[in-house]
Amino acid sequence: MPSWPNALPRGPRLAAMPRIRRPSLTLVVSLLVAAAVLCGGWVWLRDSSLVAVENVTVTGASGLGAPAVRSALTGSAQQMTTLNVDRAALSEAVVRFPLVKSISVTTKFPHGMMIVVHEREPVAALVAPGGTTAVAADGVILGGIPSSGLPVISVSSLVSGSRVVDRTTASEVALAALAPRQLRSELTQVTSGPEGLTATLRAGPLLRFGDGERLKAKWVAASRVLKDPQSAGAGYIDVSIPERPASGMLATADSAQTPAQ
Repeated sequence: MPSWPNALPRGPRLAAMPRIRRPSLTLVVSLLVAAAVLCGGWVWLRDSSLVAVENVTVTGASGLGAPAVRSALTGSAQQMTTLNVDRAALSEAVVRFPLVKSISVTTKFPHGMMIVVHEREPVAALVAPGGTTAVAADGVILGGIPSSGLPVISVSSLVSGSRVVDRTTASEVALAALAPRQLRSELTQVTSGPEGLTATLRAGPLLRFGDGERLKAKWVAASRVLKDPQSAGAGYIDVSIPERPASGMLATADSAQTPAQ
């Protein structure tokens, strides 16, 4: 009978997997204590006088109210540190100044803070029997801001409150606000009537815009027609449909309306 080997050949022996040692309880506790100390140290440093805001620079504020705006922002900023800036508190400090639209804040470690004031721009003058007040593009009333040279919007009475709420007046303000820069100095009045919104230029035809939709596109169309030599002498330009502007003479507006080229 054939003889069998006493033992089968052994295959390669697998390397033993290293045992992962669990961190000791002492190490875990030590790490937690270190993290707590670091966190507590950061909280302490963040509100420490070592990084208190001392040097405040405010730019962008203009007009008669500028000193008060700078003072309000400086006073609020000096209650903070450069590692803990409360932007909401800074904005709240100037909420009573309607000319201030927003602010930007940067810090310079350890004691510096720079604040840039972004102001609303007056776009029209609301004129009523009781007086005149400037208004911004977003309808905010800018009391005390000079309104000379701004296009006039006639209202029955001066708006009470801080913002225009009447829809017709708001549409007129929006029309004035969206006027191209090159035409703003020529714009003298914005009104609403049977033909919708209209704009009067210092030396030029009456601009008819129809309703308050697509005002930007309508201004683009009006600007294009005004630059066209063929529109010279026109009494009005109608851009109520901006893709098909028309022009004509006011005396024969109902019978002699011609497409603008």
